Amino acid sequence: MFELLRQASPWLRRQRGPLLLGFSLQVAIVGVELNIPLLWRRAIDGAIGRSLGVGAILGLGALVVALGGMRAALDYYVRMKVVGASRDFERDLRGSLFRKMLALPSSFFGASTVGDLVSRMTQDVEAVRMALGPGVMYVGRAVLNMTAAATALLLFDPTLALWIAVPLVVLGAAALVLAPRLGRASDAVQTGIGRISARATESFGGIRVLKLFAREDLQARRMEALGLDYYAAQMRLAKARGGMLGLLALGKDAAQFVILLVCGLHIVDGRASFGDFVAYRSWLMQCFWPLVMFGWIISMVQRASAGMRRIDAILATPVAIAPPARAVTPAAEDGRPIDLEWRDVVLEMGGRRVLDRVSLRVPAGTSLGITGRTGAGKSLLAQLLPRLLDPTAGTVLVGGVDARAWDLDELRRRVGFVAQEPFLFSDSLRENLRFARPGADDAAIRAALRRAYLERDLDALPAALDTRVGERGVTLSGGQRQRATVARTLLADPPVVVLDDCLSAVDAQTEARILEELEQALSGRTAVVVSHRIAALRGLDRIAVLDEGRLIELGTHDELVAARGAYAKLDRDQRLLAELEAL
Repeated sequence: MFELLRQASPWLRRQRGPLLLGFSLQVAIVGVELNIPLLWRRAIDGAIGRSLGVGAILGLGALVVALGGMRAALDYYVRMKVVGASRDFERDLRGSLFRKMLALPSSFFGASTVGDLVSRMTQDVEAVRMALGPGVMYVGRAVLNMTAAATALLLFDPTLALWIAVPLVVLGAAALVLAPRLGRASDAVQTGIGRISARATESFGGIRVLKLFAREDLQARRMEALGLDYYAAQMRLAKARGGMLGLLALGKDAAQFVILLVCGLHIVDGRASFGDFVAYRSWLMQCFWPLVMFGWIISMVQRASAGMRRIDAILATPVAIAPPARAVTPAAEDGRPIDLEWRDVVLEMGGRRVLDRVSLRVPAGTSLGITGRTGAGKSLLAQLLPRLLDPTAGTVLVGGVDARAWDLDELRRRVGFVAQEPFLFSDSLRENLRFARPGADDAAIRAALRRAYLERDLDALPAALDTRVGERGVTLSGGQRQRATVARTLLADPPVVVLDDCLSAVDAQTEARILEELEQALSGRTAVVVSHRIAALRGLDRIAVLDEGRLIELGTHDELVAARGAYAKLDRDQRLLAELEAL
């Protein structure tokens, strides 16, 4: 609990007002609860000894009811303050976690599963909120109740209080011994939830692949295995909780036996009354109630601690692409082309050098093609421009300024990047394009679709621009998804356009036609086109050839073909393949 409070200390400082008010009101609640047994004691002894009349007894009963109503009202207000503050914490924590995830590099998401991240955003955050809201409230109430009731017992009958303390101390020690087991079981349950969420997300996202390979039964068996693991973890948690509750029940019965025995003997000796017995038993229940809550609170805190560790693992992940402390934005007007340069760029990933001292320059308003064999580093070189990656050494210049010195949002507005793998949101085609330029009218959207060679496909869609494309654009073909992402970038009207092999899902002839359509759209912009197809690069101003992360050739299409090097061999092989396919 203390570690959890330490981790949440910034929030606790911000919410100290509501929390202190809630704690103060709990002191009043405990004071009311402490006095109710005294009223019952007075009423019972007065009735038995006939020292009180019916009116007085009814008056005491009415006072008890009034105090009970006051306690209920105060309790309601405490819950509103403390639980309301915990909801504020939940909102802030979930927002911070989501913003941190958005700032993390793509490599982080490649090493994580969507289901596990969703579990941390939902289950773990909720577990932490429960511990810091109801948990803190009940811990405060439990401490106050035990202190007040134990003090009352000691003042009225020290001998009885000492006898009652024996089973309660033994019970508390046993509960502390069981707490680690409860924590391990809570960790296993949280992990199981994450694995089930990840498997479900993966299965639904890849439902077409499952059906094409008839692997529904295999995936169902895998989910069943995860379900069995989760069931086993829940059963271990239930056993741990059951053991805790069993100890609590045993402690309660033992303490009640002590009260019955000791107080009964005192009544026989004339040292106590029946009213004393009722009051002592009420104070015992005030002592015992916190112990009952203790098991629930331990379970809650253990689960919250496990959740907070999983959340902290994300919050502590360093942001590889951090915005500069003092951002610089070149004075060039929006829409004007800007020059690009890679200067002695080195990139190392996984202990391997994937780009080796690459130097290239793209003057403003010109185009550069990048090609090479699979794994040559083409896409990595392009991803350095919008800072999806940062070089290990060397400099990437955009508009004559180091990309790392740009305001990150401004850099990415200037560098329109169409990724190799197209992604569309589960929304209409219109809103997917407007993601790049909110408020764009249909005329601008259709113009972007026309330049991306997709406008003619609108008639085939059920509702044209209003067609919902499904999750990840599943209702569109691969080529349509790619062209839609090209149109989305063109709609943003950036001065730099980077096409990272984004037309691989269409055939070479269609790609060439699309690039012809794009010529006018790219005119007046600085363009970088990554492609493994020579046909897509012929009309560009210059073409760079990479091999194993090194720049091995640079020139126009005709110059590179005449050089009879790696580029000429790629061109020859692809033309031969096209001729064979035409037969």
